[in-house]
Amino acid sequence: MLPSRGLALMLVLLAAACDKDLPSDDSKLEPSPFHKVSLDDQPGEPIALAVLPDGRILHTTRTGTVWLHELDGAKHVAASIPVYLHDEEGLQGIAIDPEFEQNRWVYLYYSPPLNSPSDDPSTPDVDEGAAPATGSADTWTEFQGVMRLSRFIFDVERLDMSSEQIILEVPVDRGMCCHIAGQIDFDGAGNLYLSTGDDTNPFFSGGYTPIDDRPGQHPAFDAQRSSANTNDLRGKLLRIRVAADGTYVSPEGNLFPAGSPRARPEIYAMGLRNPFRFSINRRTGDIYLADYAPDAPTDNPLRGPAGTGKWVIIRGPGNYGWPYCATPQRPYVEFDFGSGLSGQAFDCNRPRNESPNNTGLVDLPPVSPSEVSYSYAPSSSFPELGFGGIGPMAGPAYEYDELNGSPGKWPRDYSGAPLFYDWVRDFVAAFHLGDDGVPRRVERLRFAVDNPIDMEFGPDGALYVLEYGDGYYSENPDAQLARIEYFSTD
Repeated sequence: MLPSRGLALMLVLLAAACDKDLPSDDSKLEPSPFHKVSLDDQPGEPIALAVLPDGRILHTTRTGTVWLHELDGAKHVAASIPVYLHDEEGLQGIAIDPEFEQNRWVYLYYSPPLNSPSDDPSTPDVDEGAAPATGSADTWTEFQGVMRLSRFIFDVERLDMSSEQIILEVPVDRGMCCHIAGQIDFDGAGNLYLSTGDDTNPFFSGGYTPIDDRPGQHPAFDAQRSSANTNDLRGKLLRIRVAADGTYVSPEGNLFPAGSPRARPEIYAMGLRNPFRFSINRRTGDIYLADYAPDAPTDNPLRGPAGTGKWVIIRGPGNYGWPYCATPQRPYVEFDFGSGLSGQAFDCNRPRNESPNNTGLVDLPPVSPSEVSYSYAPSSSFPELGFGGIGPMAGPAYEYDELNGSPGKWPRDYSGAPLFYDWVRDFVAAFHLGDDGVPRRVERLRFAVDNPIDMEFGPDGALYVLEYGDGYYSENPDAQLARIEYFSTD
């Protein structure tokens, strides 16, 4: 594995390569009511998990394996998916259908191999799968690929590969890093949501906005072609309704009505960079979504704000600003990558996409606000988030069930509170919300995690967590699947 690829994933998943912050005072208190049980300390390179209604757990690895964890602690391979691997591509999200007990559908988001150029492991110092940085449209034709959303029938303990229904494909530019995202979830009405990344190289824009639209530059240097493009599925939260035969429709209420010129009807939210994790509260309909920041350490009046991680509550369609604005109050600055000269700050109320790489609308919706935003220094609004690198993840909201007799279930105190976790800073917090939906109290939970990459509450009321561990593109020694139970200390 080349060192540059480790750096790539670090920025893909973290958006910044900084030291982890110190724990809060609360994290040192003893005893903690939370009890952590390791379920698998050899999970491969873990990416995403789904808890089945019977308590068994499926989890994916980037290299294409779907593992099934049985209630007795045994595990076996539920599926092996052939995938294209370069930078972060591979097998990503997994979810089960809301009617799983009747239809047995399991959803996966992955990169099919196709005929894309790939790296030769026998030449570790050469990356044959890398796309050239400069050229013409013909130069990059062989690197055009897709990320695929499919579903498979789960038959007792394995996915039936012959049952695959290909639902949707997101065109991507292969051979150049970064940002795939790939979370899958459902709302209470049965609509499927999929997060997609901006598929844009972050390494040559000084840590600010990558809008290099010069002729001859690889399109992957310009996020205006994806996140800010109303006619492109990348850098978005997509919302669709899947039919029995695997086809789909775009439900009413998305950002652009079906039939709108130069706008995809699947788009629910746009202007996202790498919305790696989101979660839907099926009781309220609220969508909790986190988006990663670029890695500029400080504000620059000639370029724009420092890296800004975000957590938002989405209650309707909207535009979240990337690559023009970090928040409605923090615009980036127009920048000519050829001359090195800066222009005016972008208008977050009336953003315009005038890139030659844009195939969608020029005039975009105004930038929607963020409930939580933070950078490298301690936040004055939410000091409990600490300081250091920026790796925001939106976790699920717990729903307390009085009739659930499981001894380790979480208490009523956390019911309705969405969890927030940070991949870099190694903590999980509960956001206790006010009536306006803004966190009024941030409680850092007193259990240890190491690069948490996905989490979900199970039918037993316990929290299941995948930990990626320290390192990149491999099974790390501290990676694991764990269960977090709660036992009162009273």
